[in-house]
Amino acid sequence: YLLGTLPAMVSTGMNPFINAQGYSTTGMFSVTIGAVANIILDPLFIFVFGLGVNGAAIATVISQILSAVFVFYFLRKKAEIKVRLLHKNEFSSCLSIAKNIITLGTAGFIMQLTNSLVSICCNNVLYVTGGDVYISVMTIVSSVRQMVETPIYAIIEGSSPIISYNYGARNVKRVKKAFWLLLKKAGIVMAVMALIYTGIIWSIIILAPKYLIMIFSSDATLIKDIVPALKLYFAAFIFMDLQYIGQTVFKSLNKRKQAIFFSLLRKVFIVVPLTYILPYALHMGTDGVFMAEPVSNVIGGSMCFITMLFTVLPELNRMKE
Repeated sequence: YLLGTLPAMVSTGMNPFINAQGYSTTGMFSVTIGAVANIILDPLFIFVFGLGVNGAAIATVISQILSAVFVFYFLRKKAEIKVRLLHKNEFSSCLSIAKNIITLGTAGFIMQLTNSLVSICCNNVLYVTGGDVYISVMTIVSSVRQMVETPIYAIIEGSSPIISYNYGARNVKRVKKAFWLLLKKAGIVMAVMALIYTGIIWSIIILAPKYLIMIFSSDATLIKDIVPALKLYFAAFIFMDLQYIGQTVFKSLNKRKQAIFFSLLRKVFIVVPLTYILPYALHMGTDGVFMAEPVSNVIGGSMCFITMLFTVLPELNRMKE
């Protein structure tokens, strides 16, 4: 599986170079190639060739290679701005650009790093307070979260190139339009998505959580433990939208410090301490681990969104003047 690291990095890492040039359908297609190939090759290698779990790994690597080849071919041959190797005399002039890219990407890196940190802490506390079974419970809860959050992330992230482009061009009118479109999307995410998508998901979690859980497990004993955990974990699901909106705006406008700070705030400064305080100090046991997430969503999400409103809008007004 690890042999597929390089092609995986090429396909996912260079995909934004396609999207940034306006080829969003091509970018989506490059991801679809790998996904469809994996779906087809998995049963082939696992069952037909009898390779079991190794077959799944081989299928994944081949799928990643197919995506990477397509991405690289498109950026070398078809894209408007083509990818090429740097010449020796270009290295020095590109250092400042590389620095900006790395520092701006630090926020996303920290988000992923802190997610891993939180998983380690949660699993550690769950193992002590609930045993092995709750490690499985958290794994499935996290899988459900990833599944239901992806559409929200996609909607919010789709506005990022528009805001970045117009902000860089000092086109304040269009920045504001894009910004308010984002807030409209926030309205869609917070109103329509909150009332429709989040409402549907929340209804399923409250009324029929088994339908979501059974996508990942059919173990009756495990499902019994997952149901209350899932309800607790998603208690303040809607506030995650605020975090996503604020983070996306900060990142799009090159507000690196704010983006990094709020990445750290919710996970490192709120979730991690609560993961230990609620189960041990307040004697909530495993419930405390799952309760840490909604509490952090409310506090971290609200602070991120409010800070974004009070810092970005005045700046845009000053730019206009």
